[in-house]
Amino acid sequence: MTRGMVYKLVFILFVIAFAIVLILPTIGEKTMRVVIDRETTAEQIAALKRKFPAPTYVIKQDGDILLVTGSGRSITDAVMNDVRTFPGVRNAEIEKHWAEEAVMAKKINLGLDLQGGMHLVLQADFDRIEKKSLERKKLTDKEKNELTQQALELIRNRIDKFGVAEPSIRPRGTDAIEIQLPGVKDPKAVKKAIGTTGQVEYRLVDDEYTKRAGEWLQKNYLQKTLPEESDRLDALQADITRGINLPADREVLYYWERIKDTKKIAAQYPIVLMREVAIAGVDINKAWIGQDEYGGLAVHFTTTADGATKFADVTAKKNWGKKLAIVIDDKVRSAPRLNVQITSGQAMINGNFTHEEVTTLTRIIKEGALPVDLKIIEERTVGPSLGQDSIESGIKAALLGLTAVMIFMVLYYKLAGIIAAIGLVLNMIFQMALLSWLGFTLTLPGIAGIILTVGMAVDANVLIYERMKEEIHAGKSVRMAVSLGFERAFWAIFDSNLTTLISAFVLAQFGTGPIKGFAVTLTIGLISSMFVALYITRFVYELISLNKKIKKLSI
Repeated sequence: MTRGMVYKLVFILFVIAFAIVLILPTIGEKTMRVVIDRETTAEQIAALKRKFPAPTYVIKQDGDILLVTGSGRSITDAVMNDVRTFPGVRNAEIEKHWAEEAVMAKKINLGLDLQGGMHLVLQADFDRIEKKSLERKKLTDKEKNELTQQALELIRNRIDKFGVAEPSIRPRGTDAIEIQLPGVKDPKAVKKAIGTTGQVEYRLVDDEYTKRAGEWLQKNYLQKTLPEESDRLDALQADITRGINLPADREVLYYWERIKDTKKIAAQYPIVLMREVAIAGVDINKAWIGQDEYGGLAVHFTTTADGATKFADVTAKKNWGKKLAIVIDDKVRSAPRLNVQITSGQAMINGNFTHEEVTTLTRIIKEGALPVDLKIIEERTVGPSLGQDSIESGIKAALLGLTAVMIFMVLYYKLAGIIAAIGLVLNMIFQMALLSWLGFTLTLPGIAGIILTVGMAVDANVLIYERMKEEIHAGKSVRMAVSLGFERAFWAIFDSNLTTLISAFVLAQFGTGPIKGFAVTLTIGLISSMFVALYITRFVYELISLNKKIKKLSI
């Protein structure tokens, strides 16, 4: 063996070893750390342990910590997300594998369809902005696009607080935002944080027109309570506005209170406010959770220097006796009467809030309000167990396809088929290693791309073997047949893979979601298969051809 061949052998062995280390965080033994609440009953803990039967899993318990060890196939993000939904489980996390620390390896990220999660499409409500403006002017496409982009960035910041791994947040046209949140632990909390604009305003109440609105409602609306549906509330709001001939600089909203029985807030009666905003969310500097004078939960805040000036002006003696409404997302939650001037720049927002409401409101005030209302027009939820089923089905399909191709190659090409089969295994290892190392997110169509490349990977071997057969039939020696077979098959292999790579590149650039995932795995598979066929397989045949005793090839 020449020095060059030795170098090649060392390089190939290094690449194989490095690839195996890279995929260890995905397929190797892993441990999941489950934190259990102290109030969890023995029955609940027993039910949780039954989910991890021996010998597939090994369970160790240390107080309120449960350590579950298993293979990468049995400890996945889908399993972790499923465990998080169990009663009594505070949190569950998969501990880092040693390879992640040693060589910066990563476990393959799983998409929404493989680990479960939530898919949302949010529609921007530009009509509300246009109606609220005094000029009632229509927004241009450029203005709509700018508002959507601002909302997208703020939503990204809010979602980051929930620790969602690999969220996908992208615009859809000029007026919609598409969100995919794989592995989200608390979908309701995320929806609440996304769905509310967090728009906080202080506005003066017009008592005279509020009285007229109440009288009109009593005369023209025969129901005892206001409707719950937002579209019916909006229609009634428009009727009241016309019925009392409301001036353009005033607006009808509703006063909302919490119902004792249901604990939900509901619209109680119409209230007329000045359109001019006395203090807005941008005037608030810091916010924190506290209590009001009655012991109820409230959001305390300090204003900016400009906000302090505005607050002092609106609470001045000229407005004493008037009400100052606290408006949150176009809902009046409180309207205290002014009787003292506030010059300190410190105040609070109260309105019979729950702890969840003040937490969400405080966080959103700190991050900034959304510039436009967003309505959920599409929502899909994938359960973790369904994601785990998809993983199992994908693995079975990949193994079945790999086995079928390997059997065919061995039966048809004998020893050469065995070499091709080993190349297929290496090709799968290299694909998984690249997906892991480059941090790609694997989806169900991505698994389809991997399965497709299993079949395409042997194309190169077939071309090479048929060329080698032709050279042997032409009377060439084994060494010459190997050399000419690879050289003359190279351009056919390169051209066929190049055209497929171009298609995959176009899909990756212009496709979204599942299409992009398919294109990425297809590209990686093609590159990997070319390396295996044209470099590793060639090296094996060059080693074989060094033996001068071999007069023919098993092909």
